[in-house]
Amino acid sequence: MILRKRILFIIAILLFIELLVLTYVFLLSPTNHAVGDSFFEVKSGTNMDKIARNLKEQDYIRSVLAFKLHLRLNHIDNFKAGNYNLKTTMNAKNIAHKLSIGDSDQRDIKVTFPEGKTLVEMAEILSHHTDFTKEQIIQAWNEPDFIDQIINEFDFITEEIKNPGISYPLNGYLFPDTYYIKDKNTPPQDIALKLIQRMEQMILPYSDHIDAQNSSVHEILTLASIVEYEAKWDEDRPLIAGVFHNRLKNNMRLESCATLEMALGVHKEVYTHNDIRVDSPYNTYQITGIPIGPGNNPGHKSIEACLFPKEHSYFYFLSDIYGDGKTYYSKTLTEHNALKAKYLSSS
Repeated sequence: MILRKRILFIIAILLFIELLVLTYVFLLSPTNHAVGDSFFEVKSGTNMDKIARNLKEQDYIRSVLAFKLHLRLNHIDNFKAGNYNLKTTMNAKNIAHKLSIGDSDQRDIKVTFPEGKTLVEMAEILSHHTDFTKEQIIQAWNEPDFIDQIINEFDFITEEIKNPGISYPLNGYLFPDTYYIKDKNTPPQDIALKLIQRMEQMILPYSDHIDAQNSSVHEILTLASIVEYEAKWDEDRPLIAGVFHNRLKNNMRLESCATLEMALGVHKEVYTHNDIRVDSPYNTYQITGIPIGPGNNPGHKSIEACLFPKEHSYFYFLSDIYGDGKTYYSKTLTEHNALKAKYLSSS
């Protein structure tokens, strides 16, 4: 009887060990994420823990813990700085080996698109790094067949981007980040696909949350583009998103200066009464609800702010554009007007 119990105990231990090994092997297996081959940057001085977390966030590995365990078991304690072309079929062991030996894939052309740039501004930036003019890039990104290809290829992009009145269908869907390009002849469409793939990678984890909000990705990106424009500091993004959510819930117009720039195509520190009256599906001083589409390409923090807006009772905000740029919030129009009189005067 005792012998039988011991045998069963040993079998249980062996099964448990086998389960751990299988789990470990699975967690080191390729993620096969949908982004395709793309570049992962290891910056000089970045510690191993941060690199592991970045790999997980960008869906290159399944588990930070399993990856770090593999590093320890194989005595890997250093990754070399560089830009690495990581394949979707690579497992965590391959990735660790590639990063540890410094098998990087440096490209000649590095392009950085800052948050909040419009499609036109991004085309301008790209034109300085390729053999294509700004106008050629814009034309390529607006090509009807290419737009249809994008809609068919990416589930999170719908026919909404073709709504009549939209200035540029892909505006808002080009994720601002640093990218590496093969050469100056790389077609603008191929570059756009990289930016859209990054946006898909960023937005997909929130799909269920967006559905629960009874919203669409297009609406989230549209509102995020306004927050990107309006917020000077990161801590203000959820607060400003909360103001817009409060106004939308109370059937109030957003009345955002950001949308005047979208409507006019011109940036101004102060907009006139004639500007406010411009007839445009982007002008939230004239329309109820959100604009017809994004007016720029928002970054991660603005998108996240619109997914998880701060709950409060503010309906108004303004930035001290003549001072330190601090944002002030108010619950009533009377409070808001008092703040405008105090801060929005250049005298």
